[in-house]
Amino acid sequence: MKDRPTSPIKIIRARIRANRIADAAWKTAVFFAGFFFIGIGIVLLILPGPGWVMIFIGLFTLATEFTWASRFLAPLRLKLAKAKLTGKKPVWIYLLFLLIAVIGILSSWWIWMKFER
Repeated sequence: MKDRPTSPIKIIRARIRANRIADAAWKTAVFFAGFFFIGIGIVLLILPGPGWVMIFIGLFTLATEFTWASRFLAPLRLKLAKAKLTGKKPVWIYLLFLLIAVIGILSSWWIWMKFER
């Protein structure tokens, strides 16, 4: 005998899966929502905005229903789990933020000196 789902979301999803038409509509909606987020993320890579975040949100949305998206995200999930266990950031992140801060300070100083009256 199968274990019955206990959370309300799992109960609703099990009812949707029981109906073939509702299941197909659900998968279609997830498909379009996931690719919508990915499309917005690609646009936001060019425009100012959180492009990569939107792309990953789209991939995580697709991974809820499609195994190919779940397999695509498996290496990322392993890295996130490893980072969560260690709790440390890699050194290159600190160096990147240091470089950004130095560039920001130097460019501010250069603009201040160039346009000083």
